[in-house]
Amino acid sequence: MSSSQNSISARVAMIIIAGCLMALISMGVRSSFGLFVAGAPDALGVSAGDFGLALGCQNLMWGVLGAYAATLVDRFGPMWVLIAGSLMYGFGIVGMLLLPGTMWTYVLMGGVAGGGVAATAFTIVAISFSKLVSPEQRSWALGLGTAAASFGQFAIGLPTGILLQKIGWEGTLYVLAGVTFLIIPLSFFFVGVKGTAAESSVNASSGTSAEVWAEIKLAFQHRGYVLLFFGFFVCGFHISFIYIYLPKFLIDQGVQPQWLNGFGGIGAVSLALVGLFNIVGAYVSGLYGKAGVKRYGLAFIYAARGVVMALYILLPITTASTLVFAAVMGMLWLSTVPLTQGIVAQIFGIRYMTTLYGIVFISHQIGGFTATFLARWIENLTGELTWMWFAATAIGFIAAVVHWPIDEKPVERPPQPATT
Repeated sequence: MSSSQNSISARVAMIIIAGCLMALISMGVRSSFGLFVAGAPDALGVSAGDFGLALGCQNLMWGVLGAYAATLVDRFGPMWVLIAGSLMYGFGIVGMLLLPGTMWTYVLMGGVAGGGVAATAFTIVAISFSKLVSPEQRSWALGLGTAAASFGQFAIGLPTGILLQKIGWEGTLYVLAGVTFLIIPLSFFFVGVKGTAAESSVNASSGTSAEVWAEIKLAFQHRGYVLLFFGFFVCGFHISFIYIYLPKFLIDQGVQPQWLNGFGGIGAVSLALVGLFNIVGAYVSGLYGKAGVKRYGLAFIYAARGVVMALYILLPITTASTLVFAAVMGMLWLSTVPLTQGIVAQIFGIRYMTTLYGIVFISHQIGGFTATFLARWIENLTGELTWMWFAATAIGFIAAVVHWPIDEKPVERPPQPATT
C-alpha cells in the first residue's frame, strides 16, 4: 500500500509540474502581447487602438470559450482540451502574421488565438490539478498554479522585450507561436486524468447536460456567487488595461530610460516586475485562503489596487514610480484568483468547480474587453489615458464593497429524488 501511495503521489507531483509549465507558457505569451501594441501600425498596417481592441476581443473569447472548455474538462478531462488549445493559440498568431490587416487581426489574434488562450489558460490547468489534492491543500495548489502563470509573465515577457529589439516585431511573434506549441507534449502528463463529473457518476461516463445546467441554476440563485460574478469584472478590467496599455502609456509619457534598453525597455521590465512580484502575491493569497476569510482578502486586494493606481497617476510619472507601481501591483495582480476559485469550491464543492469558475471568469473577461474598448474611446476623445486610470481606480473601490458581504458557507442543496 505504501508503495502504491508513493507512486500516486509521484504522478500527481509530475502532473502539477507539467501543469505549472503550461500555465507559465500560456500566461507568459499572452501577457507579452501588450508590448506589440505600439508597433502594430508599422508591422501590420493596423492602428494601435485596433490591435489593443483585438486583444480585448481575445480576452472576451477567453471568457466565453473558457467556460465551454471548462465544461469539457469537467466531463472528459483536460488533456485533449489542452492539445486543441495549443494548436489554436499558435496558429492564431502565425495566421495573423501571414494575413496582415485589421479584419484578420480581429479574427485570428482576437478569435482563434483567443480560443487557444481559453483552452490552455492557467485557470483550466490549475483547477485541473488542484482536484487531485486534498481539500485542505486546494487553495495552496491553486495559488501554486497562479504563481507559475505569474512567473511566465517574467520568464517570457522580459525575453520578449529583448527579442523585439534584436529580431523585430514579426520575428518575435513567430518565436512566441513556437513556444505555445510546447504545451502539446506537456499535456500528455494529464493522460488518464478524468473530469470530476465523470468520476462522480457511477454508471455514466460524464455528468449529463441536465446536471450541469441544474448546478449553474443553483449557483445563480446564490447571492454570493452573483456578487463574485460581478466583482470579478473589475479584476479583468484592471489586468487588461495595464498589461495592454501600460507600455504604450509610458511611450506617450516620454518615460523611456536608456539604461533599461538592454532589458527590453521599461515597458517589458514593468510587466516582468508585475509577474515576478505576483509570484509572491498569488502564493501568499493561496496560503491565506487555507484558513482566512476569503471575501475579506478579496476586498482588501481590490481596495489596495485602487489606492496604488490613484497614487501612480496623481504623483509625477517617472521611471522610479513606474517600477515601484509595477512591483506593488504585481503583489495584487492575480492574488484574487486562488481566493475566487476557493470561494467557488467552498460553496459548491469540486464536482462542477471548473464550470462554475469558468462562468465567473466570463465576467472577468468581459471586464477585460470593456477596459480595452473604453481605453480606445477615451484616448480617441482626449488624446491620452489619464481618465482611464481614474475609472480603473474608482471601480477598484466598488469591487471591495461588492465582495464584503459574500457568504462562504457551503450551499444547501435540494434533496435528490429517490432512485429505485
